[in-house]
Amino acid sequence: MKFFLLVLLTWSLNSLAKMRVMTFNTTCSVCNKKTYNKFRHRKHWIIDTIKRSAPDLISLQEVLLPIQLNWFKKNLKEYEPIFFRKLLIFRYPDPTLFIKKDKFEIIAKNGFWLGPLWGKFSLGWKIGLPRRVQHALLRDRETNQEFLFVGSHFDNAQKNKTQSASMFIKRYGKTDFPILFAADTNLRPHDEGYSTLSTFLNDTFDMSPRISFIKNSNTTPDEACNVEKGLKFPECRVDHVMTSKSHRWNVYDWVIDQYRYGDDQKFTSDHRALYVDLELL
Repeated sequence: MKFFLLVLLTWSLNSLAKMRVMTFNTTCSVCNKKTYNKFRHRKHWIIDTIKRSAPDLISLQEVLLPIQLNWFKKNLKEYEPIFFRKLLIFRYPDPTLFIKKDKFEIIAKNGFWLGPLWGKFSLGWKIGLPRRVQHALLRDRETNQEFLFVGSHFDNAQKNKTQSASMFIKRYGKTDFPILFAADTNLRPHDEGYSTLSTFLNDTFDMSPRISFIKNSNTTPDEACNVEKGLKFPECRVDHVMTSKSHRWNVYDWVIDQYRYGDDQKFTSDHRALYVDLELL
């Protein structure tokens, strides 16, 4: 009987959480210096956050400068980084995808710029920073399942983020591959662009049987918010992990990391890292 229970428990654990995906806006090295510690301090905290959560897939945002990209590549060697690169000279790693090498085979990778030029370099519908969508077609080495892992960082201007959502649907709406989208969309659940995404994607927050908070101090759910987006959780959410409606996904847990660091107990970034345990059926 004990042996049967042990086998059942082992089977149950192995059947859970086929993959863990994280989205994390790390705050660029020249951003919010008055509010957050300099990158040379925060970089250790960011790596600690990632290593502690041990995701299989990561979508990082605001990796704008070479010093940031090189640090992440150096300390995340078990992952393959994917970002925009042109002739080995021009790099724009916002977003950067990190793929666990021993879990996934990268079949193809591509992306496009968000703006009115239909995927070509652009500063948006309203002039702002250049924004991209980056994706990788992956094959799970254990199950042989194939899916598209997609990351992005939508601009904060209302017109840009709304149009970005529409462009996303136009680009991916007819694909046959399952889609796993992890991004800082700058879209809260009541925003128009979020409603546009929701015509094609399910929010794992709504699919999850539980919402969890990892922390090392007394924090409240509302401290999962980026204060620029509101002070009330979960209405303040702009970082999302979403899955294609036309495919079967099981979600087991939706987790916000609220660890604080340093003598002054600050958060690592103006965004909290978010990860989701899920399975493609």
